[in-house]
Amino acid sequence: MPLEAVRLGALLVAAFVLLAAGPAFVSVEPVTAPRVAAPVVPASDTLHASVAAGSPLIRSLPAEVGGTSVTGYAVLRGPALCGVAGRSFTWITRGTAPGTYDVRLRAAHPDAAPDTLVLRIDVQS
Repeated sequence: MPLEAVRLGALLVAAFVLLAAGPAFVSVEPVTAPRVAAPVVPASDTLHASVAAGSPLIRSLPAEVGGTSVTGYAVLRGPALCGVAGRSFTWITRGTAPGTYDVRLRAAHPDAAPDTLVLRIDVQS
């Protein structure tokens, strides 16, 4: 049997397995509107910011969390066009609908387990 036929057969089997698994294996939701965070009672580890829709947001993040110095931050979950550089959070809100958005951040400590912070952002029209 030619090598190309073997490769094609393996590819067809893989495609069948993926299709047979159905939505439980691959889940894609159509996005027609921006996701707005559900209201949650703010905890002590929740930071706040506000910005006009379409304007960039730059916010300093704390040097200490829970009395321990922070060596760096990472975005765990956030909207498109957001990021962290050092202790600065930035978000380009162009095309963002007004609402409240939560960004989850991981604060790394030199000698302790990482903490998770929430940055709650009110995007105003």
